[in-house]
Amino acid sequence: MSLKPVLIAPFSTGLENDLAPWIAPPDSFSTLENAHVRHGRIEKRNGYRFFGALAPNASTFAITAITQASNGIVTAIGCAYATGDIVYIESVGGMTEVNNKTFTITRINDDSFYLNIDTSSFTAYTVGGTVALTNQTTDRVMGIIRYIASDNTKETLVWNQTKTYLFNKVSTSFDELDGGSLLFDGDDYDYFVGVNWQANTLPNRLYFTNGKAYDSLNGKNGIRYFDNAPATVTTLFTPTLSPSGAATTRTLYGGKLLFMLKERLLVLYTYENDTLSTSDNPQRMRWCASQNPSNWDDISAGGGGFDDASTGEQIVSAQLIQDQILVLFTNSVWRIRYIGDPKRPFRWERVNSYRACDGKMASVSYDRYITSLGIRGIVASDTNQTYRIDDKIQDLAYDSINVDEFGKVYCLRDFQNKRWWTLFANLESDENNNALIYDDDSKAFSIYKISMNCLGYGNNNKDYRLSDFTAANNEDTSIVDYSDETLLSFWWQDNQEIFLGGDLNGRIFQLDQDGDDDGVTISSEMRSAAWNPFQQEGSEAQLNYIDFYVDSHQTATATIEFFKNSAVSPYGQQEIDFIPNLGFIATIENISLAIPCNVNAAQHGQSTGNVIYIYGAQGMKEINGGPYTITVVDENNFTLDGIDSTSYSSYTGQGNVYLRRFYRDKIWKRAFAGGMGNEHSIRITSTGIDSPFTFHAFKPYFRKVGRRTIN
Repeated sequence: MSLKPVLIAPFSTGLENDLAPWIAPPDSFSTLENAHVRHGRIEKRNGYRFFGALAPNASTFAITAITQASNGIVTAIGCAYATGDIVYIESVGGMTEVNNKTFTITRINDDSFYLNIDTSSFTAYTVGGTVALTNQTTDRVMGIIRYIASDNTKETLVWNQTKTYLFNKVSTSFDELDGGSLLFDGDDYDYFVGVNWQANTLPNRLYFTNGKAYDSLNGKNGIRYFDNAPATVTTLFTPTLSPSGAATTRTLYGGKLLFMLKERLLVLYTYENDTLSTSDNPQRMRWCASQNPSNWDDISAGGGGFDDASTGEQIVSAQLIQDQILVLFTNSVWRIRYIGDPKRPFRWERVNSYRACDGKMASVSYDRYITSLGIRGIVASDTNQTYRIDDKIQDLAYDSINVDEFGKVYCLRDFQNKRWWTLFANLESDENNNALIYDDDSKAFSIYKISMNCLGYGNNNKDYRLSDFTAANNEDTSIVDYSDETLLSFWWQDNQEIFLGGDLNGRIFQLDQDGDDDGVTISSEMRSAAWNPFQQEGSEAQLNYIDFYVDSHQTATATIEFFKNSAVSPYGQQEIDFIPNLGFIATIENISLAIPCNVNAAQHGQSTGNVIYIYGAQGMKEINGGPYTITVVDENNFTLDGIDSTSYSSYTGQGNVYLRRFYRDKIWKRAFAGGMGNEHSIRITSTGIDSPFTFHAFKPYFRKVGRRTIN
């Protein structure tokens, strides 16, 4: 009997764990980790790159020496750090390459530790510098927000639980504002929110708050603003609410959420002080006078005002859509609508009674609706209704998320890639260690294994041009083969919007960059639905092989495991690469650091003067490419004429020798199976640094076999 091919493409379903695998769509996955659906294909996610770090709050120790070595040693008398600690270094003289960065260290003794990086090529240490230990209790990143000036230039502000920091575009580090004063004392759930005020009457301001009431005794929390004049301080914002001459002075001491709407600053869930005490108003919205955030007088004509929603519930989260604000209460959804009355310009209107959100940052705005995450699931709310949008993964909210840590759920849209990120802690963790990814185009979900505490947008003033790609930064195309890349993968524009993530140790990373997580390998896993094209006929099937339509790549590999029926262990597996037919010569066993570079490839069969190419070598990435003219040493070794590899990274494994140059294209790769059963599925795993993959289609080939699916 001839084989029956089944084309599975394009991919659009993504993660699907609501349906049993045998009835789930054939393009779905019961596991889809560190990959996502994009434009009908499955891609491995990109990694993240270090952007900057916040100086920690811990005591500092003076650095007296840093060695230039393959693993740099720092001497700081009395530091007594432990292996695995994350430390922050600044103000070092000479070896400035280590300044304003964090390092995961290995202890040597009470006075010294390894940096776990190669400092041999760094500038020699001269004098000074301090080191401090990061602390997840106070140093976790709690907010990343951009300030927009009147000329549309942008500055990046970041907060931990106690301080405000401003990104310094010149030094590419974060400067403490307010003289490093500890102006906040929020806990692990008090994320910062902010809104830009842009008007002609005042300098542009970024108003921000951690959602806690102002503590006048200790001078902490409340609403503050930054206006870049000067760029070293922020200003406490406690406007008077009473009219001039009133018997009781009332002051706005803060709020949980801030918005700009119809030329007014709005505060939701307010804290208000009457000189005797501070009251919580969990159903209140309060607004300033039109075009005047200094006027909050709620009695005099033309001033500010307030209104309380007629419910005993509390405001949890809110998002702006078009010219309305959708507000998510404990068990209902309301909207704030502008009605144009000068005395009371806004009005509360109930949309429905539904528990839609369980965290302040667990919602995100689209053009016509907002989406939010609660213990009941993932919902979308417009100005008329609320409905579930998680049919494919409707058990995830209470089966995979630690409900005790719902206050740490953090949502933000990645506008460039049209994805919605939701950070959450899984059942085994107290901190965010996963991201639920939603593709706006395909409506497909997937999971990233990634540990970030919050998300935000920033910018830099670097503007890379072609002249920047030189041997000095290892981006000279005459040395390194970037034939699988494009110019846009290197290009960087001044003030370009950057999607950022902040972690628990005060580090900020640029997301969706590079092929590793700040030097750590990315491992992905996909488990397919169950397939049998003869199931409706009541017959079993034999899966002979699967063809994969993929983007070619020099170093990526994947392991394909084959399963049948409900078995938990695979009956077979095969590793595939993503390299086109380049004329395979031999598998590499070792590559030396020498002049000339020696390649050990058993039974290579080559002759002196032949031209070859090398692809897939790990560790010594510099060697991948060619062409190389060779001199044969013996049947298992040859040297690369004129190649000095002494300064290259050490070879760690893999790689092959080929006849032809690598080209970027789409290719079919085949993996052989052979099992017979009622249902067939595959698991695809891939790991490595700079090892991306893109699957455009699966094409399994089946043969009907005699046994029926029902005994």
